[in-house]
Amino acid sequence: MSRFSEGLLRALVVACAALAAGIANAQTYPVKPIRWLVPSAASGAFDNVTRALAPVLTAQLGQPLVVENRGGAAGVGGMEQASRAAPDGYTLLTAGASQMIFNKFFYPKLPYDPQRDFAPITLLADLPIALWVHASVPARSFKELIAYAKANPGKLNYASAGVGHVFHLGLELLSQRTGMQLTHVPFKGIGPAQLEFSAGRIDLMFSAATAPMMAQAKAGKVFALVGGIDRRMRSLPEIPNFAELGITGMDTPNWIGLVAPTGIAPDLVARLNREVARALAAPEVSKVYDAQSYIADTSSPEQFAKKIARELDTWGPLIKRLGISLE
Repeated sequence: MSRFSEGLLRALVVACAALAAGIANAQTYPVKPIRWLVPSAASGAFDNVTRALAPVLTAQLGQPLVVENRGGAAGVGGMEQASRAAPDGYTLLTAGASQMIFNKFFYPKLPYDPQRDFAPITLLADLPIALWVHASVPARSFKELIAYAKANPGKLNYASAGVGHVFHLGLELLSQRTGMQLTHVPFKGIGPAQLEFSAGRIDLMFSAATAPMMAQAKAGKVFALVGGIDRRMRSLPEIPNFAELGITGMDTPNWIGLVAPTGIAPDLVARLNREVARALAAPEVSKVYDAQSYIADTSSPEQFAKKIARELDTWGPLIKRLGISLE
């Protein structure tokens, strides 16, 4: 046998051994509890989705998935902590557009890079947003809102969960598209923003059709004027979407996904991707999603990575134009 043949044979043996080891690793994983970080405070969409999935995945994987909330600073602390964890599949992270897209442009000294430091596993949910107006505002349609806002420039205010939050950026984008002049009132979280909105101290806001918002709407205290981007929301089927109203480019990302520290073995990523897709079909998860108007949304790791890259390219220029910096 020639040296070339011997070298080729040796390389094939090594490759086959690595493949076999990877398959065995995926089959035995996990052998201890998995830490699942959530870069936000308890309650809210990130926490709801994670805690709905954790017990189902615990049963499927045979090991506890222990949820830990790491809120504050737009999720930067939780993201940094996850980025420094060992890439062994025993640290997972729930993350959304704020952490994976917007923070890169808000923080010049961001201690993590969304593409370099994290391996996408799958999307978990999509949270279609609606534009809500308080009953005290004399507008019951989007056309009436535009007319009132233009006749009273700067009079209407809107809430968000903080400067740079997706709902802040979405309404800034809408203002650019329509010529409305609105006053931004940032809060520390979506809960306080919704409370002030419900009390009538805030005129309008973007929000998912959460149970609290739907309850307020049912009581006639708030009204949804637009629901969804290019299709009507299942929970608000009577409300037109932005495309129907002729407003384009409102693809405001409001998704939730699952990532892990970069360097995690591809076989573990594939295993987790399959297990999450299976868990999302569980009745107990569907019940939580339906109650909050979340849409179960899965993807391959490759599709998720492309989505992140595409949205970084899309939103970077807008954020730079707005001149937002959180440092």
